[in-house]
Parts: sequence; structure tokens; C-alpha cells
Amino acid sequence: MTMLPFTYSPFLSNWSQTYFTNLTLDEHIANNNWFRSMLYMLKEDGVLYVPILNKSFNKLGEETNND
Repeated sequence: MTMLPFTYSPFLSNWSQTYFTNLTLDEHIANNNWFRSMLYMLKEDGVLYVPILNKSFNKLGEETNND
């Protein structure tokens, strides 16, 4: 599996490590790539909901309220 490209946001390259424990490096890389690609496809006011975490994120990758 390829490493993530450089990003100025350490959060976006470590998103998986922030929310998931006991994953392999390859699983974290896959999760981080998925998260970044989903954010890229969001409209400016879009929200990404991650059901397994019951959390929502805006286009910048910041947590938002699930209200």
C-alpha cells in the first residue's frame, strides 16, 4: 500500500489513528485515504457522517454536531 501524500494538516493524515485503535498501518492508511477522498467530494457546506463513530465532519475535517 502506498503512503499518504504530504498534507499540511497532521489531523487529516492521522484521522484513523485518532478515532480507531488496534488497526494495522495499512488499515490506517486506507482509512485516512478514504476520509480525505470523501472530504474532497463534499460541497463547501457538506457534511460527512461516519456511522461507526456516530460523528459528522465538515469539508475541513472538523467534527460537527450530529443535530
